[in-house]
Parts: sequence; structure tokens; C-alpha cells
Amino acid sequence: MEEVFVPPAGVFIIVVVIEEFVGPVVAGLVYLLMLTVIFLGIYTSAKNWNIRYTTGFVLSGIVLIWMAPSIISTVIHPVFGFLGTLIGVVFLGGMALLLIEKAGLDEEFFPK
Repeated sequence: MEEVFVPPAGVFIIVVVIEEFVGPVVAGLVYLLMLTVIFLGIYTSAKNWNIRYTTGFVLSGIVLIWMAPSIISTVIHPVFGFLGTLIGVVFLGGMALLLIEKAGLDEEFFPK
């Protein structure tokens, strides 16, 4: 299975350095931790974005996650690459749910 998530450049550089000096398992764990922290920060700030910006972010994310090839699996074990992609997909799903809430469609999609 080919991974479809490209990590931020800073994350990639840090993972490469850690993999070289410490090892691939630690580098993989650091990769997952850094992605989680970055995505939580984006999600937290996205609560203050307007609906147009949130819509653009979600649509761009959907397009990019299917178009972008991954390079992280060439540095660390592919399992960590897959888990990173999974974290990215969950993050994008959370952003889509936030967009649904901002658009006032949460009652339509998730009736109480």
C-alpha cells in the first residue's frame, strides 16, 4: 500500500536526523507525536476561522491527501508511515466535522 501523506518539511528533517542518530523506532514515534501535536494545534485554531477559510482548508486537504506521494516510508518503517497517514485522515475528518458544525448542518447530519 502506497502512503499518500507528505509530512511538513521540518518534521521530515527532524525524523531523518533522529533516525540517523537514534534509530528508526524512536524516529517513527517522534514522527507520530509531532504530527499529532501539529494537527491538534491546527484544529484548535481552526475553531476561530471563518467558514470560507475552513471550507477551503478541508477541500484542499481532501485533494492533497489523494494526490501527494509519501516520502516518510523511505526513512522510517512503513507502519509508522501508515499510522501517520491514518492520523492525517482522522484530522481531516475532524476538520470536516468542524466545517459541518460551522455551516449549521450538524442537526441535519447528526439529529438528536
